[in-house]
Amino acid sequence: MSRNAERLASHNATTETTPASTEQSLTFKVPTSFVELPSEGKFYSAEHALCNQNVVEIKNMTTREEEILNSQSLIQRGLAVDRLVESILVDKSIEASSLLLGDKNAILTAARIDAYGETYDVTITCPVCSEPNETVIDLSSLKRKNPESMENIEINNKGNVVLELPRTGAVVELRFLTTKDEGIINKFTKKNKKLGLEKMITLQYKQMIVSVNGSESILDISKFIGSMPAYDSRFLRKKYQEIVPDLDLGFNFACRLCGEEQSLEVPITVGFFWPK
Repeated sequence: MSRNAERLASHNATTETTPASTEQSLTFKVPTSFVELPSEGKFYSAEHALCNQNVVEIKNMTTREEEILNSQSLIQRGLAVDRLVESILVDKSIEASSLLLGDKNAILTAARIDAYGETYDVTITCPVCSEPNETVIDLSSLKRKNPESMENIEINNKGNVVLELPRTGAVVELRFLTTKDEGIINKFTKKNKKLGLEKMITLQYKQMIVSVNGSESILDISKFIGSMPAYDSRFLRKKYQEIVPDLDLGFNFACRLCGEEQSLEVPITVGFFWPK
């Protein structure tokens, strides 16, 4: 073979292998991680993908998720965070609206740590003097809230909690609030405020209570909520807070100006994902 032929053969071989090499170099698998669910999957219906599942798999955030968080249209409609959750969930059959609020908090916190690290620099406005305080929160310190509180509660085959109220003796079936429930409550709260009405507690009970003394009638439940003794109402709210599966988002805040000290909750908003 002549030298020109050898060079031509060498050039052709290089040309043929380049596309394959380029294609291989562009292949990239996004890392995933497993998030422990505060609910342990105990409070989902049998049809839900997370029923009795201790963990859920999420992929690390990418530029695509940053675009979701930067979408002014989604932010204004209050959909940015839920769209982010659905984008990082590996199991696409899970809708963000169906997630228990505590499980959603765990997913968002894990995603934030994966994307930007454990340090969260945030400006907290003092609830007393309104002074803005630059605060650093270690997200790795956020642990599951009261895991032992779920050990002695009655859970039925629908994943709902059954409680007997101390004053009336009524047996109430509760479900923990989901992202969808939170949206409904916020929507009606805003509507009621425009009408000069304040019915936050009633709205929450209507989303939480599934049945009273075995009756699932909306009319019966509404009548019970309207006539429930304050003693039982306080017991119900307190018990719900004790047993609701969630992360403990509390951190110690101290104002640099007035010296006010109190426990506040880590704000998980769209800004949670934009480190300073």
